Amino acid sequence: MTQSNKLIAAKRVAIAVAAVCASLSAPVHATDSKALLDLMLKKGVITQKDYDEFLDATKDQAENKAFREQRIDQDVSKAVKFLQKNAPNGFVRPNGAGLETADGNFTMNLTGRVHFDTRMINSEFAKGDSNDRDSASMANNFEVRRARIGLSGTVFKDIGYEVVTNAVGSNANLIDTAFMNYNYNRAAQVRVGRFKQPFSLEELTSSNNIDFMERSYVNQLIPGKRLGAMLHGIPADGYTYAVSMYQSDFTQVSADGGTEAAGRVTANLSQIAGVKDSVMHFGFAGVSGETNVIPTSSSGGGSSTTANLLALRSEARGMSNILRIRQSGANLGTDGFSAPAPSSTKINRDMFGLEAALAYDAFKLQAEIVEAKLSAKNASDSVMSGQGRAYYIGAVYNITGEKWSENYSNGAFGSLKIKQNFNPSTGGTGALQVGLRYSAY
Repeated sequence: MTQSNKLIAAKRVAIAVAAVCASLSAPVHATDSKALLDLMLKKGVITQKDYDEFLDATKDQAENKAFREQRIDQDVSKAVKFLQKNAPNGFVRPNGAGLETADGNFTMNLTGRVHFDTRMINSEFAKGDSNDRDSASMANNFEVRRARIGLSGTVFKDIGYEVVTNAVGSNANLIDTAFMNYNYNRAAQVRVGRFKQPFSLEELTSSNNIDFMERSYVNQLIPGKRLGAMLHGIPADGYTYAVSMYQSDFTQVSADGGTEAAGRVTANLSQIAGVKDSVMHFGFAGVSGETNVIPTSSSGGGSSTTANLLALRSEARGMSNILRIRQSGANLGTDGFSAPAPSSTKINRDMFGLEAALAYDAFKLQAEIVEAKLSAKNASDSVMSGQGRAYYIGAVYNITGEKWSENYSNGAFGSLKIKQNFNPSTGGTGALQVGLRYSAY
C-alpha cells in the first residue's frame, strides 16, 4: 500500500474514532485512543488492516512529540544547572554601571562627572588696573571645571563607602571624597573620612544636581569637604540630624590646622503631614571652632607676609579676592593687622545658617542665609574681629514637568527623574529648566 493510501485509511479511522468519541458522555483523552481502537476492532467497527495502518501512520507523530518533550526537558535541566553553577558569581547591576554579589552583601558602582565651562568677564581690573591682585583669574578663558571619577557601594550591606578622585586638582585635593558610613540603624549612623560637613542645603546638593552653574556666595563661607567623623541619621520620617567633628584645614596632613564642630537639623513638613507632590524643607546649622593660619605669601611688592582670614570671589569663579581680610606681617593696613612674620594666626569662628526650600510640582523656591563671626589673634596678641554674612534666594521651574518632590530625600535634593531622555533622533528633549537667583555678601 502506498503512503497516500495509508494516510487515507488513517483519516477514515480517525473519523470513526471521532464519531465514537462524540457519542460518549465523557471526554476521551489522547492516552485513551489506543484502548478505544482496541474496542472498535473487537466490536468490528474497524478491520485489523485499518487498525494496523492507523497505528503505522501515527507512529511518526508520536515519536516526534516524544523527541520534542525530551529536548525541552534537557534544555530546562541545562538552564537550571547553569543558574545553580553561577549563582555564587554575582551579576551586573540592572541599572547604572556596577556589580553586585549574588547575596547582595557587596556592591560597587562607578561614579564621576566632567563639567566644562567658559567665561567672559568685563572688568576694569582685567584691563591692567594696578590694584588688580590676580589679573589672570579675571581673563576670558575656558576651564575643565570638574573632572572626577570614583567608586561607591556597600560592604556587608550595612557599610557604605565612596572614594572619588579629582582629576583636575592638585596633590592637596587629589582625593575629593573618601569615607565609610555604617548605616545598620538609619536613626544612628556613623561616617568617617573626608566628606561634606553637615552645613548648607546648597552644599549638600551634588554639583551634578545644583540649580545653577556655580553655587552662591553662601557656599564660600561654609566648611565643605573635610576630614572628620560624623554621627547622623533619620530619627523619623521627614526629620534628619547630623553632628560632626573635623579638621578645619582641607589637606590631609596639617601641621597646625585646628578643629571645628558642625551640626545640622532639618524637617520636611510636607512629608510629616503626608502632603504629596510638595516639599516644605526647613533647616538650621551651626559651626564653632578654631582655625590656625600660617602666613605664606607676600603682597604689594614689599616684604610683608600675609595670610587670608576671609576671602570671597565672584560667583563665576573668575575674579578672586573681591573681598579679602588678611594678616600683614610688616604694616598695619586697612585690610589687615600687624604681626611678626611668619607667626600663625588663630581664628575662632562661630557660624550659623538657616535654609528653606518650598516646592510644589515643577516649581521650587530655595533660600539660605549664613552669618559668620570671626575673632583672630596672632602671636603678638594683636586682635581683629569681624562679621561676614551671605545669602541667596532662587527660583527654578522645570518646563518639562519633572517634580521636585521625587528627587528630595533625607534633607537634600538629588537627581531629577527625567521624563524623557535627550535624544534628537526620537525627539527627546531631556529636562528643561528656567531659573533666577539673587545672592549677596
